Amino acid sequence: MIKFSENSFGSIGVVGHVGCGHCHSINGQVQDDSVGLGVVLYIFQKATKLSLGISDITFEKNKIVVKLKNGGIGYGVARRGITSFEKDIILKLIGEEALMSHSVVLKAFGRIYGQGVLEVPVALQSAIANAALDGFYKNFPDKFKMIKEDVGDNYGYILGTTLNISGVDISFLGTVNCTLGGIGPNEDLEGNSNYFSKKSIVEDLKLDKIPTVVLESKLFNDSLSHLKEDTFIIRGDKEDDNYEVVKMLLEACEELNYPHLYYDNNSMKRKKDLLKSKTFEIGKRIEELGMKLSIANTSEEKVNIVAELAVLVSEDCGGVTFMSNDIHEEIGGAGVIKRTGAVLSLAVSKEYIEEHGIPYLTREDLEKYYSIVLKIVSIYAKKIIK
Repeated sequence: MIKFSENSFGSIGVVGHVGCGHCHSINGQVQDDSVGLGVVLYIFQKATKLSLGISDITFEKNKIVVKLKNGGIGYGVARRGITSFEKDIILKLIGEEALMSHSVVLKAFGRIYGQGVLEVPVALQSAIANAALDGFYKNFPDKFKMIKEDVGDNYGYILGTTLNISGVDISFLGTVNCTLGGIGPNEDLEGNSNYFSKKSIVEDLKLDKIPTVVLESKLFNDSLSHLKEDTFIIRGDKEDDNYEVVKMLLEACEELNYPHLYYDNNSMKRKKDLLKSKTFEIGKRIEELGMKLSIANTSEEKVNIVAELAVLVSEDCGGVTFMSNDIHEEIGGAGVIKRTGAVLSLAVSKEYIEEHGIPYLTREDLEKYYSIVLKIVSIYAKKIIK
C-alpha cells in the first residue's frame, strides 16, 4: 500500500528525472532519458489516483502549452517557431497520458534530437513533463513541495514528497531538466544533485544524506552490443557511491529474476577534468570539420562535411553539453551526490536498436521498475528489523 507519510522525509530515497532532448550521447549512446521521471510519476499516480490525461494543447507564437485533465499546466518554447503542420501533429496527442513524455513525443514526431536540432519535439516534451508535475502539486499542495530550476535558462519543475510504502517512509523526487528554446540538454540539476534552487528541496527530503536509488534511462551504447535481451544495468562506484544501495539493487533484480549486470568498471568514478577533456575532444572534431569546410570546393565535399557535422552535433555533442565540467567532477554523469546512492538503468539489445532506432519506455518497463522499487523497500525493511 502506498500513501503519503506523516513524516517530512524518509529513511531511503528514490529519485528520477527527464533530460528533455537528451536522446543521444557519445560512444553511440541513444536513450530514453525520461524513464526516471516516468517511474516517479507512476508511483505518484499510485499514491494519488490522479489522472495524467492531456485535455488540451494550445499555442502562443513559439510557445506550446499543455493542459491536463487534473488542472496541471506546462509549457515549452521552440526557438525557431512552430509550423502549422507541426501544430496539427501535436494536437493529435490530446487524450494521451503525460506519463512517458519521451514515448509520447516519439509517437507524434518519430524521433527526437537535442542540442537545438529538433526544437519543437524537445519543447513539447518539456511542456508535457512540466504539466505532469504541476498537476500533482496543484491537487495536493499540502503534500508536495515544488520548486523551479534556476540554472541558466532552464525552467523545469522539481517535485518532491515523502510516501509510506508497507511501513517504510521514502523520500521521492522528480525533476524536469529543460532549457528555454528546446535546445538542451542542460542537466546540472539531475539525480539528487543539490545545486542552485534544488539544494533546498534535496536537503528538506534528506536526499543528500540517506541511501538513494537514482532511476535512469532506457539505453543502448556500443559497449552493450553483446546483450541479447533487455537487461537492467546497476552502477555505483565502491568508493564514490553507496555500495549498500548497489547490493540492494542486485538483490532486488535477483529475487525478481530480472536479467541484470553490475558495472564496476570505473564508469561512475568521479574523475577530475573528465568531462572537460571530452568537451575539448568534441570541440577539436568540430574545428577540424570547420577547417575542411573552409577549403572545400565542390558541392559534394561541402554537403558531406556538413552532414558529418550534423551527426556530431545532433548525437555526440549530447554527451558533453548535458552538464557543467566542474559539477560533473562532483556528481558524475547521473547526478549522484557522493556516497549517497547508486543508479539503475535498463539496457536494450543491438537487435532492438536495429528495429526501433531509439529506445522508448513502455508500460511493461514501468511495471518492472516499480517492482524493483517495491522489492528494495522490502529488502530495506528487513534490514531495519535486523
